[in-house]
Amino acid sequence: MTIAHHDIEKQVAAAVAAQPDRDSGPRTKVIIAVQTPELGRNLSEEMGQDPNVAGTVVHGTLNAVLDAKGMELDRIDIIAFEVGEDVAADLAALKRVEDMLTGPQFIAVSTRPLAADIRNAMLDLGVQDMLVVTLKAPESRVGADLRKAPEHTETANPEPIADPSLGEDDMPAALTAQDTPGAEMLAKGHGDVTVMLRARGGAGASTLAVNLAAAIARDAKPGTTALVDLDIQNGAIALMLDLPDSDQATRFVRGDAVPDAAFLDKAMVRHASGVDVLTAPDVFAPLSAISPQDMVTLMTALKTRYDNIVIDMPQTVVDWMDPVLANAARVLVVSDMSLPSVRRTRRLIDLIAEEHMTLPIKVVMNFEKKPLVTTEAQKEAAQLIGRPLIHWIPTDARAAKRAIDLGTPLIGNAKRSGPARAIVALKKTLFASTGKG
Repeated sequence: MTIAHHDIEKQVAAAVAAQPDRDSGPRTKVIIAVQTPELGRNLSEEMGQDPNVAGTVVHGTLNAVLDAKGMELDRIDIIAFEVGEDVAADLAALKRVEDMLTGPQFIAVSTRPLAADIRNAMLDLGVQDMLVVTLKAPESRVGADLRKAPEHTETANPEPIADPSLGEDDMPAALTAQDTPGAEMLAKGHGDVTVMLRARGGAGASTLAVNLAAAIARDAKPGTTALVDLDIQNGAIALMLDLPDSDQATRFVRGDAVPDAAFLDKAMVRHASGVDVLTAPDVFAPLSAISPQDMVTLMTALKTRYDNIVIDMPQTVVDWMDPVLANAARVLVVSDMSLPSVRRTRRLIDLIAEEHMTLPIKVVMNFEKKPLVTTEAQKEAAQLIGRPLIHWIPTDARAAKRAIDLGTPLIGNAKRSGPARAIVALKKTLFASTGKG
């Protein structure tokens, strides 16, 4: 995480141009635009704890960031901006990028509670989340001068300003594993990880996982895409692909196998779709059979071997979920329009955001065609969830049953079906800005 201390355009250009180290895996590119220096330091400290984030804090308005020379929105993952006194200007800035098909997620940050009409207006314009941050003095800093708050003079129309208390030499260029809290959960490797969570049992997360992996593999080199069923009690991927349950996974959950590269040699099965699959164990195992450290080892092996990994998680929240999320490039929460699913979707998002605030979270509404005109019920669902509902997968029970009977993904045997076309479109949207998949 770096703090802007030169002009805003240089900082934005540097943030856009930053390239991840292939060995360290893809990093989430974040720009934070603040007008309150103390807020900038607080957010920098928070996000600087995550080595998966390549972040830059600039002092200025959202408009100033969007207007900066060299800004390429499709190369930035997240723009977090402080809601200023001129709320209308922030809304106008959001309106400018509302119709972009690909681009960053926007997170609104405020040091005060926002009125309901402002919150609703920002949600309508595509803001993914809104955070109210209580300013606090940092517990520790790199360099003694970081404890001093800079003077800040309010102006009617402030220009992006530098933070005089912070210099590039005061912040580490990259946080190393031993310096970063929670870094023990980070796996080595370059692989791009997509995690599937479900709002309820039967939401269709496994079906989406199978077909998303197949869609990725179709455009990738053989042996570079993995599909992993970590729903070790109720995993259904083996059934969907006409594969056996995994005896190697059974050895893993029993503690008889270390989930390293040698384990993958035996456990991964190449499906006709081109996806290497790790199916669930062939015995019923307690979810506690896997430890967080086991999961770090498995994630390292997967990320080292594969370019793209799709992971299907259990519905239950478990302690080894944290290492999976720590190594994820994105999370897809598969839900539907029922009220219990909508409420649980919001709870899942809040739970993830507590520890992984920069992790992109996408909501996929299953069993419904994307509406041409948003209904009141859909607007209320989006408001409850706290983010716009963009991704929809229609239902086609006949095509889904045939796919299971044949042991093939929908996108292979029912390419023209509504679900298959929607999943292929979802894949293109998810990976449009990464160049992967």
